[in-house]
Amino acid sequence: MKKAGIIGGLGPETSAKFCLEVGFACSKKTGIRPNILVSNVAIPLRTESEIINGRNKGKILPLLIDSAKQLEKAGADFIVIPCNTVHVFIEEIRKSVKIPVLSIVEEAVTFLNSKGVKKVGLLGTNTTIKEKLFDRQLKQNGIKIVIPDNSNQTKLSLLIDRLVKKLPNKRDKQKLLEIIDRFTAKNVDCVLLACTDLQLLIKNHNKVRIFDTLDILAKATVREIINTTPVSRKAGFELK
Repeated sequence: MKKAGIIGGLGPETSAKFCLEVGFACSKKTGIRPNILVSNVAIPLRTESEIINGRNKGKILPLLIDSAKQLEKAGADFIVIPCNTVHVFIEEIRKSVKIPVLSIVEEAVTFLNSKGVKKVGLLGTNTTIKEKLFDRQLKQNGIKIVIPDNSNQTKLSLLIDRLVKKLPNKRDKQKLLEIIDRFTAKNVDCVLLACTDLQLLIKNHNKVRIFDTLDILAKATVREIINTTPVSRKAGFELK
């Protein structure tokens, strides 16, 4: 089995859950616990909050590259990053190392294609939405995108910020459900949780399918750990 390198800490609870899911899934499939390396990005909460809200994004890139290089030096065969927002830097991170870096965006698009999705409601941080992180690849695959209106995106951003700071409001889950309810009126095939912290609040909805990018990336990571062939630098992603 291959050795996975995880750039974690964005946030810590999500990273821990990701490691557990990958470990349990590999054990179940092979009877062997995988060799997983983790480099947690040491980032102040204030800086993380700024980045997810579209400010001072450049502050984190050197930290991400440093973690990627640490993992490569430690013997990782490939790298994954269980955080959607920092995938705005995926190409810079890929260029900084010689080992492959899987993309949560590419894996999610491949997954949605496999499910026959034609219209998706996208929930993500302000940075993910403003940078149109998913737009090009979804559109290239014939998948229409619906995003929250400005008012609901502001609510979602505040909600995510509280999750990152481990200060969730008692009404946050209800607010998230209300935002998703608005998507159902636009006849989306599914809703994609394009922020890995959102799965801490909700996994299912009674009116529409919910797909979680953290779960999608975990399954892709298990696939690559078990797969004995070399990992493609853009593993799992195919354009129609």
